[in-house]
Amino acid sequence: MKRFALLGIVAALVVGGAACSSTPEPPGNHVRDELAGAPDWVRKGCVAFWDDEDDRKICGVGSAGGTRNAGLARSGAVARARTEIARTLQVQVESMLKDYQATTTGGQDFGNAAADDQHLVDVGRQITDMTLSGTEMIDSWISDSGTFYAIVALDTERFKDAVSKMQNLSDSVRRAVIERADEAFRDLDEQLDKRRER
Repeated sequence: MKRFALLGIVAALVVGGAACSSTPEPPGNHVRDELAGAPDWVRKGCVAFWDDEDDRKICGVGSAGGTRNAGLARSGAVARARTEIARTLQVQVESMLKDYQATTTGGQDFGNAAADDQHLVDVGRQITDMTLSGTEMIDSWISDSGTFYAIVALDTERFKDAVSKMQNLSDSVRRAVIERADEAFRDLDEQLDKRRER
């Protein structure tokens, strides 16, 4: 009986030692497995969603996992996609406003440099916050692990429409942003395309 007990302990040690000595799976395999069968926009970003450049929109991709609540996963993914759009909009709007500032000489909208910069940031935030309400989820995908991916978009026309309705912007600033919107977002698309081709 003691011999069987001793053999059992030795066998357990051998099996346990073999399990401890095995190399862990590389993290890249987990990512590859997670994205198996994913649409292009999940792997490459939202610019991969539109084939026709004229139909492109300001977009973001978000994901949420680790929950069995489908509604929570969906709203989490959409919120993260909207955050990505907000970052893009903030940069683009401030760039449009700085371009406007550079083409004006003084005037009522801009005073000294420090106040100008603060004004640009504030206006950029206002425009971003208001236009984000016009975003919509365009597509979604769920991985085998249950992670919910969402692509959310805002088209340029909705952006311009939201800016045109902002009562707290002066007419000149409102016009400047609307006039520069198409060109600014077209430039953004080109930059994203170049990044994707690398």
